[in-house]
Amino acid sequence: STYGLYLSYHNITRLQQYEEQSEKAAEWSNTAAERLHKTRTTQTSGTISLLVSLVTALTLLFRSTGKIGLVSAALLNVVALFASRTHMANFWNEKNQTKVPFMQKFNEAIKGSEAVVGVLGLLSFAW
Repeated sequence: STYGLYLSYHNITRLQQYEEQSEKAAEWSNTAAERLHKTRTTQTSGTISLLVSLVTALTLLFRSTGKIGLVSAALLNVVALFASRTHMANFWNEKNQTKVPFMQKFNEAIKGSEAVVGVLGLLSFAW
């Protein structure tokens, strides 16, 4: 979870460098507005599910819980992580994202977001 959060932090930081231009483009283009919205929601859902996974793991590590608590925590994380993985994978893939010349940080964010999708998938199976 911490590695996924690390990747998410760097991806969001890279994407924020293009935030102002994206917002201006969104004023004039519905497609740009939709892509900006999708960018924000996919990054948010991935980050939140990774945070939930980390907090749950730390809580279970330091507190004793019964079988019902363990099973509930595992199910919650499996559902949240897999849903976030699917949500991100539908947007952050080679079909929907094109590498843009002269926008190195954006291209790195695409690659990093694809890595987060992999981490989310791995964690959903691990739980």
